[in-house]
Amino acid sequence: MIHLRSQSLCAEFEIEIIPANRYPAPGQTRAVATISRIIEKRGIEHARLVMCVLAEGKGNQALIDEVSLSAISDVLYACSDVLEDNPSAVLELFDQLPLGPYTMIASEMSGFVKQSSALAGMLYLHLRKLRGEPLTCKMATWAKTSRAAISEEEKGRKSRRSSRHRKIEEKIAIGRKLLEVKASLPWGHWGPWVRDKSGLSSSMVIHCMRIAKWEEMRHEQG
Repeated sequence: MIHLRSQSLCAEFEIEIIPANRYPAPGQTRAVATISRIIEKRGIEHARLVMCVLAEGKGNQALIDEVSLSAISDVLYACSDVLEDNPSAVLELFDQLPLGPYTMIASEMSGFVKQSSALAGMLYLHLRKLRGEPLTCKMATWAKTSRAAISEEEKGRKSRRSSRHRKIEEKIAIGRKLLEVKASLPWGHWGPWVRDKSGLSSSMVIHCMRIAKWEEMRHEQG
């Protein structure tokens, strides 16, 4: 049975729902159950953004299937903080993604890993390269960054510095994001958030926030 909200959402974007035994043409989908799951799990507004990427993104109308819907939903959910600050910028980044080729590549992993997870990883990697910084509040730990740097150096490739030697611009960006998160949390929640979700040591958190505050004061003073 077609979920009424899924049907309504597809109609909103002029996407035709077809039977499961037919192969979808551009502007058609048979993944109604997937759309329903996204609505139930993450809400109608989130599902509307997912459909916006696929139904209104250039060249994406032929890709409205279970894999792409699930992958885009996961990436948008992971990037929800950035999306909330500037949704149009994030959607513009999505328009630059080679979604069709990535979907094809993800299908090569069928039977080995979940295709939507493989696709989500590729999409996030490309988005991160386009933006030049993380799109989530979860940053890589020092250990992971250091191991990545060692690996790249051993392969003779230029690597990013470890988080201990982050460039000043990156520290400022991190500090600003941390200040925003701290301001949004209820009293008493900041310490646990730093410990469990920041991916940084408390000393690095304090250091980045101080640099960001100093930079803000410097700009205010002219």
